[in-house]
Amino acid sequence: MKYFKLTVAQTEMDHERLGVHNLISLFGGFAIAFGVALTSGFWYGLIPRDLNWNASQTVLLLHLAAGLMATILLPAFYVLHQRHKDQPLSLLLTPWRLRPQADESAQRYRQRCLGHLLTWCLLLVFGSGLLIAVPGLLFYLGLVWMQGYYLVQSLVWLHLWSSVLLLPLLFTHLLWIAGKGEDAR
Repeated sequence: MKYFKLTVAQTEMDHERLGVHNLISLFGGFAIAFGVALTSGFWYGLIPRDLNWNASQTVLLLHLAAGLMATILLPAFYVLHQRHKDQPLSLLLTPWRLRPQADESAQRYRQRCLGHLLTWCLLLVFGSGLLIAVPGLLFYLGLVWMQGYYLVQSLVWLHLWSSVLLLPLLFTHLLWIAGKGEDAR
């Protein structure tokens, strides 16, 4: 479990190296939770539930647990990732300020735009997933709240299609990083 160990810099020289180590550690935890949530979500959505009801409910619980873990890890990973790239956190709320910088290559600018779109897709996936899960969680707390039928259907549609859009964006983002090394990040 040394891979997931977060560290604190003792000197100024260690700060950058340990910051990258912390980012990689958070990415590892987020990637595992997100991968499990994505796989179990598509399994739950594509495999008919009447084939094996118990397995279907187990996969749904796995999807909820992994999605919750990924939702908890996303803000910490996002903040560390933005700090590592020297990007202001305000860009999330002000996408119109996302312009090419004077000393920036076209590839790096496209990578930043893709990362911004990827962030918004992640927020749509996690936000809609949390809103879908709220009535079930409230039920276990002893409260009954029913969302309207069309609201639930709209949230499920948004959750599914933002997840489908997220896959090629994430794949492209990771391929650029792997293909270009540190320059693409």
